[in-house]
Amino acid sequence: MIGNLYNKLRRITSNQLYYPEIDGIRFLAIILVILFHTYGYFTVKSPVVFADNPSSYPLLRGLMENGDRGVELFFVLSGFILCLPFAKEYIRKEKKVQLKKYYLRRVTRLEPPYFIAMTALFLMQLFMHIHPVSVLLPSWLASLIYSHNIIFHHTPLLTVVAWSLEIEIQFYILAPLLFRVLMLPVAARRGLLVAATVAMVLLQAAFPPAHNMLSLYGFAQYFFIGILLADLYVSGTAEQLFNKRFMAIAAAVALVTVVYLPIKEKQYEVASAGMLLTARLIFPFLIGLLYYIVLKNDIVKRIFSFRFMPVIGGMCYSIYLLHYTIISVIGRVTIHWKLTDYYLPNLLLQVVLLMVPILLISSVFFYFVERPFMAGKWTDMLMKKPQKPA
Repeated sequence: MIGNLYNKLRRITSNQLYYPEIDGIRFLAIILVILFHTYGYFTVKSPVVFADNPSSYPLLRGLMENGDRGVELFFVLSGFILCLPFAKEYIRKEKKVQLKKYYLRRVTRLEPPYFIAMTALFLMQLFMHIHPVSVLLPSWLASLIYSHNIIFHHTPLLTVVAWSLEIEIQFYILAPLLFRVLMLPVAARRGLLVAATVAMVLLQAAFPPAHNMLSLYGFAQYFFIGILLADLYVSGTAEQLFNKRFMAIAAAVALVTVVYLPIKEKQYEVASAGMLLTARLIFPFLIGLLYYIVLKNDIVKRIFSFRFMPVIGGMCYSIYLLHYTIISVIGRVTIHWKLTDYYLPNLLLQVVLLMVPILLISSVFFYFVERPFMAGKWTDMLMKKPQKPA
Protein backbone atom coordinates (compact mmCIF):
# COMPACT_ATOMS: atom_id res chain seq x y z
CA MET A 1 0.00 0.00 0.00
CA ILE A 2 2.76 2.43 0.96
CA GLY A 3 4.69 1.52 -2.18
CA ASN A 4 1.59 2.12 -4.31
CA LEU A 5 1.03 5.51 -2.67
CA TYR A 6 4.69 6.36 -3.27
CA ASN A 7 4.36 5.60 -6.98
CA LYS A 8 1.14 7.61 -7.28
CA LEU A 9 2.66 10.69 -5.67
CA ARG A 10 6.16 10.41 -7.10
CA ARG A 11 7.29 13.18 -9.40
CA ILE A 12 7.18 12.45 -13.14
CA THR A 13 10.27 13.48 -15.10
CA SER A 14 10.26 14.22 -18.80
CA ASN A 15 13.45 12.22 -19.46
CA GLN A 16 12.33 9.22 -17.36
CA LEU A 17 15.38 9.63 -15.08
CA TYR A 18 14.54 10.09 -11.43
CA TYR A 19 16.97 11.18 -8.72
CA PRO A 20 15.26 10.94 -5.31
CA GLU A 21 18.04 12.87 -3.58
CA ILE A 22 17.11 15.95 -5.64
CA ASP A 23 13.55 15.73 -4.35
CA GLY A 24 15.11 15.28 -0.91
CA ILE A 25 16.75 18.68 -1.38
CA ARG A 26 13.37 20.08 -2.39
CA PHE A 27 11.95 18.61 0.82
CA LEU A 28 14.50 20.52 2.88
CA ALA A 29 13.70 23.78 1.10
CA ILE A 30 9.91 23.51 1.31
CA ILE A 31 9.90 22.46 4.97
CA LEU A 32 12.00 25.51 5.84
CA VAL A 33 9.55 27.77 4.01
CA ILE A 34 6.53 26.19 5.75
CA LEU A 35 8.17 26.57 9.18
CA PHE A 36 8.97 30.21 8.42
CA HIS A 37 5.39 31.13 7.52
CA THR A 38 3.87 29.05 10.33
CA TYR A 39 6.16 30.75 12.81
CA GLY A 40 5.34 34.18 11.41
CA TYR A 41 1.61 33.55 11.65
CA PHE A 42 1.92 32.15 15.18
CA THR A 43 4.08 35.05 16.37
CA VAL A 44 1.67 37.69 15.08
CA LYS A 45 -1.69 36.00 15.72
CA SER A 46 -1.31 33.94 18.88
CA PRO A 47 -3.62 35.31 21.63
CA VAL A 48 -1.74 33.46 24.39
CA VAL A 49 0.19 35.47 26.96
CA PHE A 50 3.10 33.12 27.47
CA ALA A 51 4.31 32.22 30.94
CA ASP A 52 7.87 31.97 29.59
CA ASN A 53 10.01 34.08 27.27
CA PRO A 54 10.08 33.01 23.58
CA SER A 55 13.71 34.16 23.38
CA SER A 56 14.58 31.25 25.68
CA TYR A 57 14.66 29.00 22.60
CA PRO A 58 17.32 30.64 20.40
CA LEU A 59 18.06 27.59 18.23
CA LEU A 60 14.40 26.93 17.46
CA ARG A 61 13.74 30.60 16.92
CA GLY A 62 16.72 30.87 14.57
CA LEU A 63 15.53 27.87 12.58
CA MET A 64 12.05 29.34 12.19
CA GLU A 65 13.13 32.89 11.44
CA ASN A 66 15.67 31.72 8.87
CA GLY A 67 13.25 29.40 7.12
CA ASP A 68 12.71 31.95 4.35
CA ARG A 69 16.14 31.05 2.96
CA GLY A 70 14.46 27.94 1.62
CA VAL A 71 13.70 30.22 -1.34
CA GLU A 72 17.42 30.67 -2.01
CA LEU A 73 17.79 26.89 -1.78
CA PHE A 74 15.16 26.59 -4.52
CA PHE A 75 16.95 29.17 -6.68
CA VAL A 76 20.24 27.25 -6.59
CA LEU A 77 18.42 24.02 -7.37
CA SER A 78 16.59 25.64 -10.29
CA GLY A 79 19.86 26.84 -11.77
CA PHE A 80 21.33 23.37 -11.43
CA ILE A 81 18.40 21.39 -12.84
CA LEU A 82 17.76 23.67 -15.81
CA CYS A 83 21.46 23.80 -16.63
CA LEU A 84 22.03 20.02 -16.56
CA PRO A 85 21.00 19.24 -20.17
CA PHE A 86 22.93 22.25 -21.45
CA ALA A 87 25.98 21.20 -19.42
CA LYS A 88 25.79 17.73 -20.95
CA GLU A 89 25.61 19.30 -24.40
CA TYR A 90 28.46 21.78 -23.96
CA ILE A 91 30.79 19.71 -21.76
CA ARG A 92 30.10 16.10 -22.72
CA LYS A 93 29.03 16.90 -26.31
CA GLU A 94 25.80 14.98 -25.80
CA LYS A 95 22.35 15.62 -27.29
CA LYS A 96 21.72 19.20 -28.36
CA VAL A 97 19.04 21.03 -26.37
CA GLN A 98 16.18 22.32 -28.50
CA LEU A 99 15.33 25.82 -27.27
CA LYS A 100 11.77 25.56 -28.56
CA LYS A 101 11.23 22.43 -26.51
CA TYR A 102 12.98 24.00 -23.50
CA TYR A 103 10.66 27.02 -23.42
CA LEU A 104 7.55 24.99 -24.25
CA ARG A 105 8.38 22.61 -21.42
CA ARG A 106 8.59 25.50 -18.95
CA VAL A 107 5.21 26.82 -20.06
CA THR A 108 3.36 23.52 -20.24
CA ARG A 109 4.85 22.20 -17.02
CA LEU A 110 4.45 25.23 -14.74
CA GLU A 111 1.78 27.48 -16.19
CA PRO A 112 -1.34 25.23 -15.97
CA PRO A 113 -1.10 24.44 -12.22
CA TYR A 114 -0.05 28.03 -11.54
CA PHE A 115 -3.01 29.42 -13.50
CA ILE A 116 -5.44 27.05 -11.75
CA ALA A 117 -4.06 27.80 -8.28
CA MET A 118 -3.98 31.58 -8.75
CA THR A 119 -7.49 31.59 -10.22
CA ALA A 120 -8.80 29.48 -7.33
CA LEU A 121 -7.19 31.86 -4.84
CA PHE A 122 -8.65 34.84 -6.72
CA LEU A 123 -12.18 33.40 -6.53
CA MET A 124 -11.76 32.38 -2.91
CA GLN A 125 -10.63 35.85 -1.86
CA LEU A 126 -13.53 37.41 -3.76
CA PHE A 127 -15.93 35.08 -1.93
CA MET A 128 -14.34 35.90 1.44
CA HIS A 129 -14.37 39.67 0.66
CA ILE A 130 -10.68 40.01 1.51
CA HIS A 131 -10.19 42.67 -1.17
CA PRO A 132 -12.63 44.35 -3.57
CA VAL A 133 -12.73 43.05 -7.12
CA SER A 134 -11.31 46.35 -8.40
CA VAL A 135 -8.12 45.57 -6.44
CA LEU A 136 -8.00 41.80 -6.86
CA LEU A 137 -8.64 41.67 -10.61
CA PRO A 138 -5.57 43.71 -11.68
CA SER A 139 -3.47 41.82 -9.14
CA TRP A 140 -4.67 38.47 -10.50
CA LEU A 141 -3.99 39.47 -14.11
CA ALA A 142 -0.52 40.77 -13.25
CA SER A 143 0.29 37.54 -11.41
CA LEU A 144 -0.83 35.44 -14.36
CA ILE A 145 1.85 37.05 -16.51
CA TYR A 146 4.44 36.91 -13.70
CA SER A 147 4.74 40.68 -13.54
CA HIS A 148 3.16 41.69 -10.23
CA ASN A 149 6.47 42.73 -8.65
CA ILE A 150 7.31 44.88 -11.66
CA ILE A 151 3.89 46.48 -12.15
CA PHE A 152 2.78 47.11 -8.56
CA HIS A 153 6.12 47.13 -6.70
CA HIS A 154 4.85 44.87 -3.94
CA THR A 155 4.31 41.16 -3.43
CA PRO A 156 1.23 39.57 -5.05
CA LEU A 157 -2.03 39.91 -3.15
CA LEU A 158 -3.34 36.44 -3.96
CA THR A 159 -0.41 34.73 -2.24
CA VAL A 160 2.71 36.52 -1.13
CA VAL A 161 4.96 33.59 -2.07
CA ALA A 162 4.32 34.12 -5.80
CA TRP A 163 7.03 36.81 -5.86
CA SER A 164 9.74 34.16 -6.07
CA LEU A 165 8.00 32.38 -8.93
CA GLU A 166 8.18 35.60 -10.93
CA ILE A 167 11.94 35.69 -10.36
CA GLU A 168 12.18 32.06 -11.45
CA ILE A 169 10.48 32.99 -14.74
CA GLN A 170 12.92 35.85 -15.28
CA PHE A 171 15.75 33.35 -14.91
CA TYR A 172 14.08 30.77 -17.17
CA ILE A 173 13.95 33.32 -19.98
CA LEU A 174 17.61 34.32 -19.68
CA ALA A 175 18.96 30.88 -18.71
CA PRO A 176 19.91 29.49 -22.16
CA LEU A 177 22.00 32.61 -22.79
CA LEU A 178 23.70 32.31 -19.38
CA PHE A 179 24.38 28.60 -19.90
CA ARG A 180 26.59 29.40 -22.88
CA VAL A 181 29.32 30.22 -20.38
CA LEU A 182 29.86 26.45 -20.22
CA MET A 183 31.24 26.57 -23.76
CA LEU A 184 34.38 28.23 -22.37
CA PRO A 185 37.43 26.27 -21.16
CA VAL A 186 37.14 24.82 -17.65
CA ALA A 187 39.16 27.43 -15.74
CA ALA A 188 37.60 30.34 -17.62
CA ARG A 189 33.97 29.31 -17.13
CA ARG A 190 34.37 28.40 -13.47
CA GLY A 191 36.35 31.53 -12.72
CA LEU A 192 33.72 33.61 -14.46
CA LEU A 193 30.86 31.98 -12.51
CA VAL A 194 32.65 32.49 -9.19
CA ALA A 195 33.46 36.09 -10.11
CA ALA A 196 29.86 36.74 -11.19
CA THR A 197 28.57 35.34 -7.90
CA VAL A 198 30.90 37.53 -5.85
CA ALA A 199 30.22 40.56 -8.05
CA MET A 200 26.45 40.24 -7.59
CA VAL A 201 26.78 40.20 -3.80
CA LEU A 202 29.07 43.23 -3.89
CA LEU A 203 26.75 45.08 -6.28
CA GLN A 204 23.78 44.39 -4.02
CA ALA A 205 25.76 45.75 -1.07
CA ALA A 206 26.72 48.92 -2.97
CA PHE A 207 23.34 49.34 -4.70
CA PRO A 208 20.77 47.49 -2.57
CA PRO A 209 17.74 46.11 -4.39
CA ALA A 210 14.58 48.09 -3.66
CA HIS A 211 12.60 46.27 -0.94
CA ASN A 212 9.40 46.83 -2.92
CA MET A 213 10.87 45.76 -6.28
CA LEU A 214 11.90 42.13 -6.01
CA SER A 215 13.70 40.96 -9.14
CA LEU A 216 16.41 38.67 -10.46
CA TYR A 217 18.94 41.37 -9.61
CA GLY A 218 18.61 40.60 -5.90
CA PHE A 219 19.10 36.84 -6.25
CA ALA A 220 21.15 36.16 -9.40
CA GLN A 221 24.11 34.80 -7.42
CA TYR A 222 22.13 31.73 -6.41
CA PHE A 223 21.35 30.82 -10.00
CA PHE A 224 25.04 31.30 -10.89
CA ILE A 225 25.94 28.79 -8.19
CA GLY A 226 23.40 26.39 -9.68
CA ILE A 227 25.15 26.69 -13.07
CA LEU A 228 28.54 26.12 -11.43
CA LEU A 229 27.11 23.09 -9.65
CA ALA A 230 25.88 21.63 -12.94
CA ASP A 231 29.36 22.13 -14.41
CA LEU A 232 31.03 20.32 -11.51
CA TYR A 233 28.43 17.55 -11.50
CA VAL A 234 28.60 16.78 -15.22
CA SER A 235 32.40 17.03 -15.20
CA GLY A 236 32.60 14.62 -12.25
CA THR A 237 34.97 16.95 -10.40
CA ALA A 238 36.51 15.39 -7.26
CA GLU A 239 33.90 12.62 -7.21
CA GLN A 240 36.02 10.25 -5.15
CA LEU A 241 36.83 12.92 -2.59
CA PHE A 242 33.21 13.92 -2.11
CA ASN A 243 32.17 10.29 -1.71
CA LYS A 244 34.42 9.82 1.33
CA ARG A 245 32.68 9.09 4.63
CA PHE A 246 33.95 12.24 6.32
CA MET A 247 32.06 14.26 3.74
CA ALA A 248 28.84 13.22 5.51
CA ILE A 249 30.09 15.22 8.49
CA ALA A 250 30.95 18.11 6.18
CA ALA A 251 27.39 17.98 4.84
CA ALA A 252 25.98 18.22 8.37
CA VAL A 253 28.19 21.21 9.13
CA ALA A 254 27.25 22.86 5.83
CA LEU A 255 23.54 22.28 6.49
CA VAL A 256 23.67 23.80 9.97
CA THR A 257 25.67 26.74 8.66
CA VAL A 258 23.27 27.29 5.77
CA VAL A 259 20.37 27.41 8.24
CA TYR A 260 21.99 29.55 10.93
CA LEU A 261 24.54 31.75 9.12
CA PRO A 262 23.43 35.33 9.87
CA ILE A 263 22.81 36.99 6.49
CA LYS A 264 20.11 39.46 7.54
CA GLU A 265 20.85 43.01 8.58
CA LYS A 266 18.83 42.69 11.79
CA GLN A 267 21.18 39.89 12.91
CA TYR A 268 24.10 42.33 13.15
CA GLU A 269 24.89 45.63 14.77
CA VAL A 270 25.56 48.56 12.43
CA ALA A 271 29.29 48.24 13.12
CA SER A 272 29.28 44.68 11.76
CA ALA A 273 28.49 45.59 8.15
CA GLY A 274 31.71 43.87 7.06
CA MET A 275 30.69 40.64 8.77
CA LEU A 276 27.28 40.80 7.09
CA LEU A 277 28.90 41.19 3.67
CA THR A 278 31.26 38.29 4.39
CA ALA A 279 28.38 36.06 5.40
CA ARG A 280 26.45 36.96 2.25
CA LEU A 281 29.50 36.18 0.13
CA ILE A 282 29.91 32.77 1.77
CA PHE A 283 26.23 31.80 1.80
CA PRO A 284 25.63 30.84 -1.87
CA PHE A 285 28.86 28.83 -1.99
CA LEU A 286 27.81 26.95 1.16
CA ILE A 287 24.56 25.96 -0.52
CA GLY A 288 26.52 24.75 -3.54
CA LEU A 289 28.86 22.73 -1.30
CA LEU A 290 25.94 21.12 0.52
CA TYR A 291 24.24 20.18 -2.73
CA TYR A 292 27.37 18.73 -4.29
CA ILE A 293 27.90 16.48 -1.27
CA VAL A 294 24.27 15.34 -1.45
CA LEU A 295 24.68 14.55 -5.15
CA LYS A 296 28.03 12.78 -4.90
CA ASN A 297 28.17 11.17 -1.44
CA ASP A 298 26.43 7.80 -1.14
CA ILE A 299 25.75 8.17 2.60
CA VAL A 300 24.20 11.62 2.36
CA LYS A 301 22.40 10.65 -0.84
CA ARG A 302 20.65 7.81 1.02
CA ILE A 303 19.63 10.19 3.81
CA PHE A 304 18.05 12.64 1.38
CA SER A 305 16.36 9.75 -0.44
CA PHE A 306 14.80 8.33 2.73
CA ARG A 307 11.17 7.22 2.49
CA PHE A 308 8.77 10.17 2.58
CA MET A 309 11.30 12.94 1.93
CA PRO A 310 11.43 12.62 -1.89
CA VAL A 311 7.63 12.25 -2.03
CA ILE A 312 7.01 15.49 -0.17
CA GLY A 313 9.87 17.21 -1.98
CA GLY A 314 8.44 16.13 -5.31
CA MET A 315 5.22 17.97 -4.46
CA CYS A 316 7.05 21.15 -3.47
CA TYR A 317 5.56 23.29 -6.26
CA SER A 318 1.99 22.46 -5.21
CA ILE A 319 2.89 22.92 -1.55
CA TYR A 320 4.59 26.22 -2.27
CA LEU A 321 1.60 27.57 -4.19
CA LEU A 322 -0.94 26.63 -1.52
CA HIS A 323 0.70 26.52 1.90
CA TYR A 324 0.54 30.24 2.73
CA THR A 325 -3.20 30.37 2.03
CA ILE A 326 -3.81 27.18 4.02
CA ILE A 327 -1.95 28.66 6.99
CA SER A 328 -3.94 31.90 6.73
CA VAL A 329 -7.34 30.18 6.48
CA ILE A 330 -7.02 27.19 8.79
CA GLY A 331 -4.78 29.12 11.17
CA ARG A 332 -7.73 31.38 12.01
CA VAL A 333 -9.21 28.41 13.83
CA THR A 334 -6.17 26.57 15.16
CA ILE A 335 -4.50 29.69 16.56
CA HIS A 336 -7.06 29.73 19.37
CA TRP A 337 -6.18 26.20 20.48
CA LYS A 338 -3.53 25.81 23.14
CA LEU A 339 -1.93 23.10 25.26
CA THR A 340 -0.47 25.17 28.06
CA ASP A 341 0.53 28.75 28.74
CA TYR A 342 4.06 28.03 27.59
CA TYR A 343 5.56 29.07 24.27
CA LEU A 344 7.20 25.91 22.96
CA PRO A 345 4.25 23.46 23.30
CA ASN A 346 1.92 25.94 21.63
CA LEU A 347 4.30 26.63 18.76
CA LEU A 348 4.78 22.91 18.12
CA LEU A 349 1.02 22.39 18.31
CA GLN A 350 0.45 24.96 15.57
CA VAL A 351 3.19 23.43 13.41
CA VAL A 352 1.51 20.01 13.61
CA LEU A 353 -2.04 21.33 13.20
CA LEU A 354 -1.10 23.28 10.09
CA MET A 355 1.40 20.85 8.59
CA VAL A 356 -1.21 18.10 8.27
CA PRO A 357 -3.74 20.04 6.15
CA ILE A 358 -0.91 21.60 4.13
CA LEU A 359 0.36 18.16 3.13
CA LEU A 360 -3.10 16.67 2.59
CA ILE A 361 -4.54 19.50 0.48
CA SER A 362 -1.32 19.93 -1.47
CA SER A 363 -1.19 16.17 -2.15
CA VAL A 364 -4.65 16.29 -3.67
CA PHE A 365 -3.76 19.31 -5.80
CA PHE A 366 -0.50 17.69 -6.86
CA TYR A 367 -2.09 14.40 -7.87
CA PHE A 368 -5.04 15.82 -9.79
CA VAL A 369 -3.64 19.10 -11.11
CA GLU A 370 0.15 19.35 -11.15
CA ARG A 371 1.30 15.78 -11.73
CA PRO A 372 -0.58 15.27 -15.03
CA PHE A 373 1.33 18.19 -16.52
CA MET A 374 4.70 16.72 -15.52
CA ALA A 375 4.55 14.12 -18.28
CA GLY A 376 6.31 15.32 -21.41
CA LYS A 377 4.01 13.44 -23.79
CA TRP A 378 1.47 16.20 -24.18
CA THR A 379 4.29 18.71 -24.75
CA ASP A 380 5.54 16.49 -27.56
CA MET A 381 2.04 16.43 -29.01
CA LEU A 382 2.00 20.23 -29.14
CA MET A 383 5.31 20.22 -30.99
CA LYS A 384 4.33 17.46 -33.40
CA LYS A 385 3.75 18.76 -36.89
CA PRO A 386 0.35 17.77 -38.33
CA GLN A 387 0.61 15.34 -41.19
CA LYS A 388 -0.55 16.54 -44.56
CA PRO A 389 -3.49 14.58 -45.99
CA ALA A 390 -2.51 12.16 -48.74
